[in-house]
Amino acid sequence: MLEGTNRGFVPIRRSFLQLPPGTEGSRGATLARLARDSSALDAYLLIHALASSSEPYFAGYPAATWVQLIRLDEAATFDAAKSRWSKVVGKLQKLGLIERERRGNDMQYQLLHESGDGTEYTRPKKTSQGNWLRLPYSYWLDGYDTTLSHPEKLMLLIALDQQKEFILPFNQSANWYGVSEATARRGLRGLEGRELLSSTSTFVASPRSPTGWAEQFRYTLQGPFAQAAVEKAAATRGKVLFKPGEDS
Repeated sequence: MLEGTNRGFVPIRRSFLQLPPGTEGSRGATLARLARDSSALDAYLLIHALASSSEPYFAGYPAATWVQLIRLDEAATFDAAKSRWSKVVGKLQKLGLIERERRGNDMQYQLLHESGDGTEYTRPKKTSQGNWLRLPYSYWLDGYDTTLSHPEKLMLLIALDQQKEFILPFNQSANWYGVSEATARRGLRGLEGRELLSSTSTFVASPRSPTGWAEQFRYTLQGPFAQAAVEKAAATRGKVLFKPGEDS
C-alpha cells in the first residue's frame, strides 16, 4: 500500500503539532487532542500516508484491512474491532482531519487540512503553504508503529519538526505542544532507550534554581529518523521501497 504512493515519506504540517506563536495559553494543536488515543493517532498517520500522495487525497480500503493494519483485532473479536475502527475514524472526522463517504461496500476517507479547521487538504510543496515535518516510511516498514509506545510516537513527531539538534525542556511541553511533562519525559527517555535519540547536557545559568544553575539537554534524532536518513527517504520518490520477495 505504501509502495503505491511512489515516495518514501509523508509530509505533515506543523499546524498538526502546534498553534502559531502569539496564541494565548497552550499552543497545543490537534496532536494534543490525540495525546491519549493511540489508535486514533495510528489511524490518522496511516490514512495521511496513503491519501496525501496525490489528488483527490483519499484512501479507500475495506474496514477489515484498516482493522488489521492498526492492530485493533489483536485483543478483540473481529466485529468488536470493526466497531472500534468506526469510532476511531468518527473521532478523526469530529476533529476535522478527515471526511468519510461510503462508495459501494467500502468507505473512503478524504484527507482534510492537518490543522483540523475542516478545510480541504493540499499537499505542501513550499513553505508558504505551511512548514511540515517528514515522517519516513521506515516508521511502518521497520515496525516502529507497532513497537513504539504512545508517548514515544508523540515525541517522535515533535522531534521530527525540530532542527538537527534541539532543546525541549520537559516543563515546557504542555505550553508548547499540549503534551504533559510526564508524557514528554517518558517519550524522550523511551526514544533514547531505543537508540533513536541521543542527548548531551550542559549547565546553564538559571535564577529559578537553588544553585543558580540548571541542566539543559540537547537532543539529536538517530537511526532511520536522523536528519540524513529522513532526507534520503525524501529522495526516494518513484523508487522501489521494498526488496524483491518482501511481503506487504
